[in-house]
Order: sequence, then C-alpha cells, then structure tokens
Amino acid sequence: MKQGNVSLLTAAITVAAATCLAYRLLRKRRRGEERLLRQDLAAAHTLSHHFGFDELVWNHISARLDGEKFLITSGSHHFDEVTPDSLVVSSPANANITGDVIHRAIYEARPDVGAIVHHHTTATVAVGLLKGGLQILTQDGAAFHERVAYYEWEGVSTDYDEKQRIAAAFGPSANTLIMRNHGVVTVGKTVAEAWVRHFYLDRCCRAQVAALSAAASGGGADGIVQPDAKTVAGDAENYNSGCFAHGRKEWAALLRLADRLQAAHPAHRRGWFTIS
Repeated sequence: MKQGNVSLLTAAITVAAATCLAYRLLRKRRRGEERLLRQDLAAAHTLSHHFGFDELVWNHISARLDGEKFLITSGSHHFDEVTPDSLVVSSPANANITGDVIHRAIYEARPDVGAIVHHHTTATVAVGLLKGGLQILTQDGAAFHERVAYYEWEGVSTDYDEKQRIAAAFGPSANTLIMRNHGVVTVGKTVAEAWVRHFYLDRCCRAQVAALSAAASGGGADGIVQPDAKTVAGDAENYNSGCFAHGRKEWAALLRLADRLQAAHPAHRRGWFTIS
C-alpha cells in the first residue's frame, strides 16, 4: 500500500475512533442527565404526597427527555411509592393515557416547556369552578399575572384529537392552565420550576376561596382588598424571570425534605432511591 493511502487510512481510523469515543461520552452524559431528571421527578412526587396534592394513583408529573419524549408517572403507584426507576417513558401504548394526551399536547406545542405538573387539589378545582377563575389577590399571585389560560372540560382525556384543543387553549406564553371542572396544569423549564409554581398556585387558590367565603359571610365581595394593578404587573417580572423565579431558591431545600421523607419509606430503604 502506498504511503499516501496508509496516511489516509490512518487518518480515517483516527477520526472514526474519535467519533466513537465522542458518541460514548455523549451517551454517558445523557444517561447521567436522565438519572438526575428521574431523581428530581421522583422527588416531586414525594413532595406532592407530603403536601397533599396527590389523588391516589391519579394525576401526573412529567419531564421532557429529548424532543417530544418524556418521563411521566406510571399511573399504577401511589405518589409516595414513586422512585426514579418506576417512572416510565410516556407513549400511546402506556396505560396512563390521560397523562399522555394532556402532557404530549403541551410538549408538542411548547418547546420551551421542560416539565409539567397536573393535579386536582380541592382549592385549584374550586377556583376552576368559578366563572371569574383565578383572582390575583396575594403577593404570590403576581407570578400568575397574565400567565393563566383556561380550558373547558370535555370529559376524561382519552382522545388524542383533544391535544390540538388543549394546545390552542394554553397558547404560547401561559405558565398555568386551569382546566374547568377538572384540575390545573403548571409548567416550567425544569421540574423545580413547574412543581414550585404549582405549590404557589395552590396557595393562591386557597387564599381566594377563603377570602370569598369570609366576604360572603360578612357582606359580599366588596370586602376583599384588591391589590394595585401596577404593583402586580411589576412584581410579575420578579417571579417569572427575576430573583424570585419559581424553584430558584426553594428546590435545594425541597430536595433535602424529599430525601428525609424517602429515607423513612420502606420501598426507599430497600435501595430503590437515594438523592445525592
């Protein structure tokens, strides 16, 4: 073989080896990223159970893996049983069809969304039953200023044709979807952002329901103090992109709480789950 051909062959082998190594490193990095994502997602389930957001084995929390592929609640575990390994890659064949319909609708339409929380808490469902929906009454409520969309109930979400209507209702910029007569969805770039956003949404809804109840028994809605609109609009930026962005400060402490809760659960003591 001529010297020039040998050099070309050596160069080709070197490039192939480098490409193979880069691919292996990429796969290793992605496996590590998926493991961290699974840990965050499992922790979110543990926290939802702890704060009373879950509803037996129903409701779902998900996180985008790659493109339109995402991890989600299996639909067969109580939330305090969910571990990183019990989470499933959602698909039309998955038994958790309602989760696949709702979450897939949002992931396909919103590339900015990295995680989704869907719950049916008493307070959020109650606010969804009110014609006026969510009222911005509290400091925490500023985070939802002009970021809430509404979707009319069509029954249990088992029809993939519904995806288009969910996506259209949610729109390009909302961070919260109140599903009338059903529940709510909060989204975020990360599991931390989506879950903490739901935590504050539930608190806002509790405050609204309590305030309306108190006002009704004491003289009507005129008794509720409405915050200044300019102040609300200004504070919205702090919550959505500033130093009080959902999950930025809270998530590390919440992971420590989840770690303590998981350590007490027999399933986790069997080695299913440890947050590092």
